[in-house]
Amino acid sequence: MTKLYKYQKQGVLQIEKFKGRALLADEMGLGKTIQALYYHKRNKKRTTVVVCPASLKYNWAREASVHIGEHAEIIEGRKPPSSMGFNQNRFIIINYEVLGAWVKHLRKMKPSLVILDECHYIKNRAAKRTKAVKALCKGVKEIIAISGTPLTNRPAELFPILNLLKPSKFKAFMPYALRYCNARKTPWGWDFKGSQNLNELHENLTELMMVRRRKKDVLKDLPEKSRHVITVPISDRKEYDEAEEDLIAWLAKHSAGKARRAQSAERLVKMGYLKRLAAELKIEAVVEWIKNFLEETDGKLVVFGIHKKIIDRIKSEFKNSVFLTGETKSKERQMVVDKFQNDPSTRLFIGNLQAAGVGLTLTASSTVLFAELGWTPSEHTQGEDRIHRIGQRNAAACYYMIADNTIEEKLSQIIQNKQSILTATLDGGETKEELTIFDELQKELIS
Repeated sequence: MTKLYKYQKQGVLQIEKFKGRALLADEMGLGKTIQALYYHKRNKKRTTVVVCPASLKYNWAREASVHIGEHAEIIEGRKPPSSMGFNQNRFIIINYEVLGAWVKHLRKMKPSLVILDECHYIKNRAAKRTKAVKALCKGVKEIIAISGTPLTNRPAELFPILNLLKPSKFKAFMPYALRYCNARKTPWGWDFKGSQNLNELHENLTELMMVRRRKKDVLKDLPEKSRHVITVPISDRKEYDEAEEDLIAWLAKHSAGKARRAQSAERLVKMGYLKRLAAELKIEAVVEWIKNFLEETDGKLVVFGIHKKIIDRIKSEFKNSVFLTGETKSKERQMVVDKFQNDPSTRLFIGNLQAAGVGLTLTASSTVLFAELGWTPSEHTQGEDRIHRIGQRNAAACYYMIADNTIEEKLSQIIQNKQSILTATLDGGETKEELTIFDELQKELIS
């Protein structure tokens, strides 16, 4: 079995102190998976079920085999076989998307432990996947929820996990929302986007369930990472300015009804179009930067994009690269990672930020380039920590390529401002700001 670091051993003991009902929220790269696996190994009674994003299933199986010698069963598809056995000593991995079809079958195995990786996947209280997780966990004695960024946007999104882990303390959403989400009634209904009393919430989490360590606190030999913003010109200023002018006019006209769901969705679509256009109009600068990096250094590079057109353009330019997107088959994902990690001639990894920005170890590179921006700080932090984690021996450099005088600049500023807010609940601190970016982005555009 793999030897744990001292802080990882302490993490396992802390989960045991919480009687197996814990929020494992160590900063990314500190080995949350191995801590959960060791807890499973030390406290195995019956079946353990791991629920995770589809892209991480094979990674979990590989980690279980390597670190604790556990054979994992990976569930695929939405139709359980009629002949499926129900012996109660198994290690099963399933993804959130298909969990609902398997809940009844999994419950017949009477699992003693459920591990919820990337637990912010169940931030929406009304979502089917959240209800499926709650059904699976009903009556289960031990639950470990894992996420380096469980608070992706606002405190309201933490409630499903807190209610699952400690229902006696976090019984109902409304009292929680009134205390921690600055809940307020509007003409269109209740608004739970805010935050308040975060120091108190942080103290409650630390006392009741949360295991949270940061790299700077426990891993002195892990290099610090640095962030660098590269502003580049776009290829067609006229096309962008015309599109932005149309968007601003539309936003100004419709801002009075911004709280309505349909209008909010439409705003997001329209701002998303402008964001995509900015990315497309800077793609040549992105390609040039990558060429320069590969020519001027002998190192490896991780590049993250979001839209298919952007990723395809980079792939077409650099033939001797590997790529991982939402279209990459689960069984091929680890092969892609292994090639990048182990093959000296494979120097470029191209990934979709959502599909490849979590759960992967890409420490063969100490440099990451974000060719596009996501909507939240946590997406970028997750992406950065694919290279800034255990196994990295060099200083980690994170580059953000921003299209000059576009929505990307405004979005970048807002995301940086929000980073301190998103960490307040996890690491202590207080804020009265709302944890949402879309209204602020609209204001920036109109102004």
